[in-house]
Amino acid sequence: MLSYILRRLVSVAFTFIVVSLIIFFMMHAVPGGPFDANDMPVSAAVREKLMAQLGLDQPLYVQYFKYMWGVLHLDFGVPYQSPGESVLQLLSRAWVPSLVLGGLGVVVGAPLGILLGMAAALNRNTWIDYVASALATIGLTIPVFVTSMLLILVFAVWLKWFPASGWPHPNRWVLPVIAYAAIPLATYARYTRSAMLDTLSKPFVNVLRAKGLSERKIIFQHVLRNSAIPLVTVFLPMFIGTATGSIFVEAMFRVPGLGSYFVSSIQNRDYPLEMALMLMITFMYCIAYLLSDIVYALINPRIRVGGSQ
Repeated sequence: MLSYILRRLVSVAFTFIVVSLIIFFMMHAVPGGPFDANDMPVSAAVREKLMAQLGLDQPLYVQYFKYMWGVLHLDFGVPYQSPGESVLQLLSRAWVPSLVLGGLGVVVGAPLGILLGMAAALNRNTWIDYVASALATIGLTIPVFVTSMLLILVFAVWLKWFPASGWPHPNRWVLPVIAYAAIPLATYARYTRSAMLDTLSKPFVNVLRAKGLSERKIIFQHVLRNSAIPLVTVFLPMFIGTATGSIFVEAMFRVPGLGSYFVSSIQNRDYPLEMALMLMITFMYCIAYLLSDIVYALINPRIRVGGSQ
């Protein structure tokens, strides 16, 4: 296991470097820059001074190595759109709303999805199965911004139960959390139903029933445990994807999270912030998949990571 983890960490480092190279050179391959005349009407002399001050007049490979050397020391530079703070300070401030709302969305949506999938699998080809499958399909096919608009229209405009937007007060979190929860709920419902139906068809389930075990023990001690493997695989990546902010949800509910900075960093050619966001997402996804593989092996002893026995 230790050698497997070490190999995966090397793979994470390699992925991190490749992604940083791709993102860095793609950013600079796009025509224009952060101080173009259309976006920032300054004189040529001032523009040259700003470019020299930020090191943007140097060759790209020099800029890349300088930036990555700073990353190794946790220095991601200063965002052009907020020069009064560092990139790390901006991210730590903006990540709180995304982490809280996205995390709550997964915490609420995943268990409900598992329950919905279990109900569908245990009542196959009944109205419960049809309703659960329809809800899961609707949740996966309707875009999240449409879900957000419907929530605002019904619960904020018509019923006036919750505020339509905002962040600081918990009563403003309800609608964004529901919007975030729709995706893990639908995903987990479909995964759970499929995995449980597959496990219920295995011969060992018939053997357990022939031995006289109660249906409750068979479901919760054997079927659910064997069905949990694909659910573990998708949980951490889904949590990372949700907790790092949704552009649409945060825009619809006016949440000052990370989602808006993904857009503004690209529009404003804010290179340090854009690189930091992409590197952060890459690193978190790599670690999430590594942890998923480790948990995957722990809950199923038949699996031996790295081919070891």
